[in-house]
Amino acid sequence: MKMFFEMPMGNLSDEEMTEKARIREIVEYDRYCTDYGYRIQQKELWHEDGRLFTTWFEGPVSEYLGNPTITPKERIPLNEPVESHGHRVNNTIVWLNGNKAIAELLCFLNFRTNIKGEWMDSQCWCRMHYRLEKRTGRWGIIYFEGIYEKDRMDPVFMDSTLKVTRDELQQYRAVNWNMAYRRGVIGGLKNADRWAGSDVPETLEKLYRESSEWFGLE
Repeated sequence: MKMFFEMPMGNLSDEEMTEKARIREIVEYDRYCTDYGYRIQQKELWHEDGRLFTTWFEGPVSEYLGNPTITPKERIPLNEPVESHGHRVNNTIVWLNGNKAIAELLCFLNFRTNIKGEWMDSQCWCRMHYRLEKRTGRWGIIYFEGIYEKDRMDPVFMDSTLKVTRDELQQYRAVNWNMAYRRGVIGGLKNADRWAGSDVPETLEKLYRESSEWFGLE
């Protein structure tokens, strides 16, 4: 069968380019809302029957977002590092087929975490894979899944003494070992063997095949 990424990308009409710009705005804002806790605004980007598969959650968007409310943020002392995470977007590619769209947002997923008393910066190379539909004139997300390529961890301070042996890392999947290690999850994160990733090509092939079938390609 034909895969969505085989579709031509150049010489599009002004209308198609406008629709792609709308979709790009939605998926990039979805990541922004995730990073900064704007759950109320994020809910408006999704259709009600949307679903997600992330490193820590698999299920409907209604459970993922719950009943979002605005909560005040706790002030951190000025001389203390801040536990944080965020997506740094590089490019967003959109494939369009009528009222259906697939978007992939290329990014780095960054974490700053205290591990065993040492502050560490982790980074994961990712592709954020979205399916979107236009219903009654409105584009909305109906599916999201991450694609993981590789990661690394670096100390925040030069005098860090944290050491992680290779033997310790053998229990984790190669593309996500420090995401699991920083959470202290022995044996790796839940469903890590099913994540789409470059180290297990069949997981990526499965995701792309399912998206292409949903997209209506033959």
